[in-house]
Amino acid sequence: MEIACKFKELKELEPSIVREKDTRTKCGRYEGGSLNIKGFGHDRWAVAAYIIPDKPLKKYVSKGLSEQQIVEGCLKYLNKPPTKRSKKLKYGKLECRHFIFMEGAISVSLIVDQRNNKYFWGRGKINKQRKINSYRGRPRKKK
Repeated sequence: MEIACKFKELKELEPSIVREKDTRTKCGRYEGGSLNIKGFGHDRWAVAAYIIPDKPLKKYVSKGLSEQQIVEGCLKYLNKPPTKRSKKLKYGKLECRHFIFMEGAISVSLIVDQRNNKYFWGRGKINKQRKINSYRGRPRKKK
């Protein structure tokens, strides 16, 4: 079941610091640090955001949906391509890491497969601890 929703637009340093002259808003921000997630820092990154459903959250709970089902429905809606012809997802492939229900919104930490998406503040950090074999150059002879 899909639940129609959208991301809450945030200014660059919001909610910590709110400047009046800032007019640009984006849908969330990349999180720093290192997480125990397979592929983190190489092909998956964490994003913090707020999801606002079109209807109040109490209506979905009264229908018998659990909090987990509501979040999954929102992510299913956000993971749809913007048009029928486009194959590229607007925000990348989103997966939920954890969530907290607030009054009128859901605070979520998401895993995304795009390092530098224009809809999120910042950029995902590359995990330099993970070594990737480079196959450049001429192949070595086996002895």
